Amino acid sequence: MSINKEIFYISNLLSIIRIILLIPLSWLMLTSFETKNNLIIILVLCMYFSDLLDGYIARKMDQVSEFGKIIDPLADKISVTVISLILVYLGRLPLWFVAVVILRDLLILLFGIYLMRKKHITLMSNYPGKIAVFSIGLILLFSIISSEALASAVNVLYYASLSLIINSSYLYFRRFRESIKQI
Repeated sequence: MSINKEIFYISNLLSIIRIILLIPLSWLMLTSFETKNNLIIILVLCMYFSDLLDGYIARKMDQVSEFGKIIDPLADKISVTVISLILVYLGRLPLWFVAVVILRDLLILLFGIYLMRKKHITLMSNYPGKIAVFSIGLILLFSIISSEALASAVNVLYYASLSLIINSSYLYFRRFRESIKQI
């Protein structure tokens, strides 16, 4: 199956739409954060649910593709990075946390490119990685909602998320080493 046809799989279109939604979301966050907060929350939730839905649809419709293995995690990484950097700019997220998240994503991306070019292997995300990304997503959502009741939850989530990031990164890099050794 060619990449051109794979682009039009519903699951892959959802990933592309998730990237496109960053444009109005970023604009709203930077220009109307307080006045359009409910709309911002709705857009973030739509992006999150599209992420859940694209994987389900790909498996259910037997449309798991090489393009999808690349565009889905790429859409996640771009979305998390853009939203995180805007929240840092707005003073709603600490820079140290965003630096850890971006460093993890950058390393995974670079190792993924290496595996694709040298070994023609695409490592799919694993469940510990999905749980780590879910915790990051909760922190982003709670930082957007910004209520006093959620402030203490966010502080606990920073450290829980950090441990999940470390664990999932270790597992990913272990799979990366094993993939290099296989071929």
